Amino acid sequence: MQIRLSRDLGGRVRMAPGPITVEEFFARFPEVPRDLRDEPVLAEFVGAFGSQLRVARSPHVCGAGGLQATPSTNFYTRLVNDLAVYGIGLARRERTLQRLEALLVEYARSPPPSPAR
Repeated sequence: MQIRLSRDLGGRVRMAPGPITVEEFFARFPEVPRDLRDEPVLAEFVGAFGSQLRVARSPHVCGAGGLQATPSTNFYTRLVNDLAVYGIGLARRERTLQRLEALLVEYARSPPPSPAR
C-alpha cells in the first residue's frame, strides 16, 4: 500500500516540527478512544503513518456541493475512520486492533515510493 502526499501536502509536512507523537495524535483526533493509548500497535501505527496523520482532516459537508474528497480527507478515511467507529461503539476493540495490525502489515509489504524528480 502506498499513500502519497500531493505537492502542497508534502510541503506542509516537511515544514512540520517533527514526527507526530501518540499524544499529538489523540489531541488531533478526539474521536479516537483513549483506552487505546497504551497499545503497542497504536504507537507503531502513529510512527508509520505520522506524515499522513499530521495532514489528515475529517470529511465534512461543504455547502451545496456535498462531501469534498481531498488527499487530507482520504487519509482520515483510510487511517482514522476505523478508530472513530470503535469510539462510538460500533466496532469491537479486538477487531479494531486487528485492522490496525493488518494495515501495518500491508504498509510493510509495499515498497516506499520513489522520490519525485
